[in-house]
Amino acid sequence: MPGSQHPETTTEGARPITDRRRLVVLGGAAVLVLVLLNGAYQATQAVRAGTRGKGALIRAEDQLNARQPRQARQSLTEAHRAFRQVRRNLLSTGPLLPLARVIPFVRIQTRGVEAFASAGEALSTAGLGLTDSASALLEPPDGHVPVSSAVDSLRRVHTSLQAAVKALDQASARVAALNGYRLVGPIGAAREDLASRLPRIGARAASAEDGLAALLAFAGDSGPRRYLFVSQNPDEVRPTGGFIGTYGILVAEDHQLRLDRFEGIDDWIAGHPDAVVPPAQAPSALRFSSPPARQTLANANAVPDWPQAAALAAQLWAKGGEAPVDGVLSVTPGFLAKVLAVLGPVQVPAYGETVDATNVRDRFDFYTRQNEAQAVTDKVRKAFVAELAQAVMSQLLAAPASQWDGVARAIGDAFDARLAMAWSTDAQVSTALAERGWDGALPVTEGDFFYGAEFQFETKSGGGLRRTYDHQVDLHADGSATVTTTVTIRNPQPPSAFNNTSVIYFTAYGPQGATLDPASDKAVAMEAPIGGHPAAGWFRGAGPLSQATVKVVWDVPNLARQTRPGTWDLPLHFMGVPDHTGDNLNLTVNLPDGWRWKGPAPPPSVSLDADIVAAWTAGPA
Repeated sequence: MPGSQHPETTTEGARPITDRRRLVVLGGAAVLVLVLLNGAYQATQAVRAGTRGKGALIRAEDQLNARQPRQARQSLTEAHRAFRQVRRNLLSTGPLLPLARVIPFVRIQTRGVEAFASAGEALSTAGLGLTDSASALLEPPDGHVPVSSAVDSLRRVHTSLQAAVKALDQASARVAALNGYRLVGPIGAAREDLASRLPRIGARAASAEDGLAALLAFAGDSGPRRYLFVSQNPDEVRPTGGFIGTYGILVAEDHQLRLDRFEGIDDWIAGHPDAVVPPAQAPSALRFSSPPARQTLANANAVPDWPQAAALAAQLWAKGGEAPVDGVLSVTPGFLAKVLAVLGPVQVPAYGETVDATNVRDRFDFYTRQNEAQAVTDKVRKAFVAELAQAVMSQLLAAPASQWDGVARAIGDAFDARLAMAWSTDAQVSTALAERGWDGALPVTEGDFFYGAEFQFETKSGGGLRRTYDHQVDLHADGSATVTTTVTIRNPQPPSAFNNTSVIYFTAYGPQGATLDPASDKAVAMEAPIGGHPAAGWFRGAGPLSQATVKVVWDVPNLARQTRPGTWDLPLHFMGVPDHTGDNLNLTVNLPDGWRWKGPAPPPSVSLDADIVAAWTAGPA
């Protein structure tokens, strides 16, 4: 048939079609190889960009901690670009991305990269906003900036912190969603790193956000606030530091802080004779004194818990007919020294004095106890303290923006060392203070604990007293213990009008759940526990060039806690006298037979210039 002769039906004629198909197949394979290669390349680049972003975020965290906002902003900008690049690299994989999201195992790695990029971009964006807001505080403009601008800057930082906390929560949720998945290589390492870092950073950010909100509330952001502001003199030792010798009113209003009235406490007490706690209701130190004494505003701190003392001070203040206050703040000379180290010297014109961080304690001492030869009256001495405190506070409130960061750090250090304490009727403020240990409350702690609260009578020798605490722990195999503390109070100063017999009502606060052992010196009274810490009181006298001792023995049912079989933790919280140096703790811990230390042993001796908070580990050998 004619059609059978068509060349395309022959064997030879079929070859051109087959060749074309082969070329198409080969071309498709080549394209597929290129797509795969591009996908692999882009995926590799995405991982590298993510690694760069993570490194930049870590640098930014370190730089913010070091108060370097400019460098932190550069690192955060680099991190933001890197995480954006991760997204671009993933999208550049083309048709492989949808496939990668459904292929087993591969989809988990893809999901990990996407979650990592999303979390990193959110964190860097929030960090940039926070850094820009904080720059006004950390790197302020030169010259004077009013306090109202500081409040405005704090408000912007607070808004940025709120955004940062939200971003951290979202990032934590994205990372947590990857738990249980087998992520390999850099993605797995990144997940582990973020999983360990984010909770810590998030907790710090949330704490900072809460703290700033409380600070704004304290500064009158939502309405005027009035605070009773007092100074304590450690030359006349009291359980929270010293005799309350001066007072004033700190007013926060219209984004401004000002100090109204600052005077010696004696004039106020004389003018408000009914603002007292009767002797029969006063604390033991006053009730058992001879003769019994009433409690005034000057001795509101007869217990070692500032929230209790401050609440009483506010009550006595109102009982005297004064306008109610929203809180009570206290400072000591140590606080003034820390602030003056930043602010520089202040003038006290009425006394012809220039006072700075190096001589503030000397001038404070001179006008409170060392100048008896000049027959300076008690009223004049305390007036100097009032004048000095007012001068420091006035300069503090007028500090230029260039000093804000230094002042804030000095104040924070002072609160940490109990050189300053604050109590507020505002629940948000009081919570923030308590969380930071700035409320001066006797801490609620487990394990070994000791605080010797002192109430000193009729002398101003407190600054020169020296104490040695010989603290022996006899630990038993069930975690219970017998704890013996022998306190030696030395008065190395010669006799003077300001250093006669130093009579002290000494109250020892012991570990939670402890009972006073009969081996103790006979106590005058058992005191009400504070923070779960039992207490007992003794009278002791340490005259010039002499010393006195008191022996306190506690039976503690649960001093050590077992963390795992054969391992016990022994925590210790030992508190020193606020704003005082030169005291020492000698520490002895006798372990049960067959036990040994698992790690460093407790030091045999340590300074009590700062409170001791430590823990050691022991167990059967």
